[in-house]
Amino acid sequence: MSLSRTLPVTLTLSLLLAACGQQTTTVDSVVAAPSNQAPTSAQAQTNAALDTFARQLAVSLTEPGVRSLIAEQTALAFDGDTEALYTSLASQSTGTKTFAQALSSGLSAQSLNTLAAQVPKLNIAVRGGKWDHAGVTPWVAVSPEGGDEFAPVVAYDAQGRAHQLDSRKAPAMPVVVVGVNERVDDTGALLPESLPIPVQRTGNLTAQGCYSVKLVRVDLYDDKEPWTRGKAEIYVAVSGPGIGWRGHMRMITEPGDYLDAIQAFGCTDGDVRFYWYEADGGSENHAISVGPWSFGISNDSSDDFLGSTTMRKSLFEGTSVDATPLGDLKQYTH
Repeated sequence: MSLSRTLPVTLTLSLLLAACGQQTTTVDSVVAAPSNQAPTSAQAQTNAALDTFARQLAVSLTEPGVRSLIAEQTALAFDGDTEALYTSLASQSTGTKTFAQALSSGLSAQSLNTLAAQVPKLNIAVRGGKWDHAGVTPWVAVSPEGGDEFAPVVAYDAQGRAHQLDSRKAPAMPVVVVGVNERVDDTGALLPESLPIPVQRTGNLTAQGCYSVKLVRVDLYDDKEPWTRGKAEIYVAVSGPGIGWRGHMRMITEPGDYLDAIQAFGCTDGDVRFYWYEADGGSENHAISVGPWSFGISNDSSDDFLGSTTMRKSLFEGTSVDATPLGDLKQYTH
């Protein structure tokens, strides 16, 4: 996916002026995945493991070498955010011992290995304010799986005391957060930026009857993401005759962000459905659909629905832009 941050001024103005014209879209009624469900038994086990890990990491952060390693490795932003996988840190040196050995001072090596096996995508992130790792020992917070993701955040200090933080407002102080990485698969490999999805075959897409479908701008108002999870993962699925695409809009990560570029999805001779969501990772157990229209793919039941719409074929026949408010975001297509 090639995304330019800006468009030429003349094109941008013409697109936005044209957006005031033709309005033939349908904002669909969608059955979104249920939210704020109680954690499953598997998620509860993961959360217990994360809690134990957070308590021990909070103690280990009193060691300058542990703080330095975490600060340096999370700053590399291997997945686009200030975080690192435990598996990539475990064997690295903190100066006198490995990271795993530093943690094992309070947990046996066997217990640590068991805990890490329970959370294959165990993630260590730095959130909140700027961190002077040489002199500041931060609290360690838990980003749990399942349940209400905007519940108060539990964080531990080096003395083992628990504190509560507001999940909706990032603190001014730095906080280390442990959780499950949302951007990698179970092997630790980064998830692909985009994937094809089942395409509805149409009779005969000819050059004369085929119209290009393009997204030219997105304005994000609410990313449905607590600060503990870092940057939001905004995805869109696009489906229609001759078109099937799902991808991560990486440039849009928080409210106020916008995509001002052109993303082409293909050519169609019929209506096209758009389904937007914020991905929280996990298993694909919720079928994506817009009304009776099935995309033939699934996302996780904990993913946050952002909006959907059906764009009529007539919108793609000319050069005008359609601006469609979907509540949590607005999309512009032509």
